[in-house]
Amino acid sequence: MKRKEIVLIKETRQNEVVKKIMDAIAPFLAIRSDDRVAIKINLSGAKEIYANTHYETVESLIRYLQDKFALSHISVIEGSDGAFFSGKTTWDIFYKFKYKEIEMLGVKLSNLDDLPHEHMLAVETISGAREVRFCRFPADYLISVVPPKTHNIFPVCLSIPNLIGFVKQEDRVLMFGASNQEMKRINFIHSEKYFQLLQLANRNFVALLKQIQPSLVIIDGLYGMEGKGPIKGSPVFHGFAIASEDAIMADALATHVMGFNGDDVPYLALANSEGLGNNHWQNIIGVEPQMVKFPYRPHPLFQRQRKWRESRSRNEAAAAKATENRMPDHDGNHPPQD
Repeated sequence: MKRKEIVLIKETRQNEVVKKIMDAIAPFLAIRSDDRVAIKINLSGAKEIYANTHYETVESLIRYLQDKFALSHISVIEGSDGAFFSGKTTWDIFYKFKYKEIEMLGVKLSNLDDLPHEHMLAVETISGAREVRFCRFPADYLISVVPPKTHNIFPVCLSIPNLIGFVKQEDRVLMFGASNQEMKRINFIHSEKYFQLLQLANRNFVALLKQIQPSLVIIDGLYGMEGKGPIKGSPVFHGFAIASEDAIMADALATHVMGFNGDDVPYLALANSEGLGNNHWQNIIGVEPQMVKFPYRPHPLFQRQRKWRESRSRNEAAAAKATENRMPDHDGNHPPQD
């Protein structure tokens, strides 16, 4: 298998970020001029600009793809989680954040919520196995463009959580391991069930990654979000960008430059073990990570997030004990040994 490259740049000028990162990664991309390209953005905030993929970044990327690769079939796609939970539609968010203007570039704007969600994905929840509905978008090359953010379930919110937009609106909460009603009853600060959510959400998103894999990930770190992400956090002016055709490698490196330990993001190791990507990087093209590393203020739940291993160990021990208690005692059926 061909090794996938990863690029890391330092750049603080909005009008230079895309050109700089794309010039570095373009020679390694498996993209053809006749490909149907879809750019999956992240519009998780109904009104929070720093929670979303920046319009200027996407506009610059479209122009670059058209000029460099002579692409004529480009779509910008999203199913906004923030829209659903604020009683709006993804079209409302498109309009609010200028994305309707993107059609003037000869690009199609597509609301994933309008597509038929004909595919089923088995997921795990605290009340047992469930199924969620998801859609696919007809594209030969899928680009995920996201800002780096903190999160209340995952320590960081990057390209893999961005896949949530393909899931039917009503089913999205199940990806995190519980129904909407169950979520309302879970005390994230004190309940042991929160640790279950951490484990289930990571496994569920890796399952979704098996179905929908980005062809290219661009993490636009000109601005990020720290604290109460992925929506209510504070903006961070960071000035970096990452690009790779290995989504897990891109997320792992972004996790590091945000000041977090990759071991605290379970889906990275799980996806690596499933052969979906590499959670360790080497031979970075561009700058060294230390040149752009900036510790983000974590989500207030971060210390609980870090204890997911302890909770898993407790659950496994409890399950083993329960199994042992159910096992019949066979010692009485054996003759005494000399």
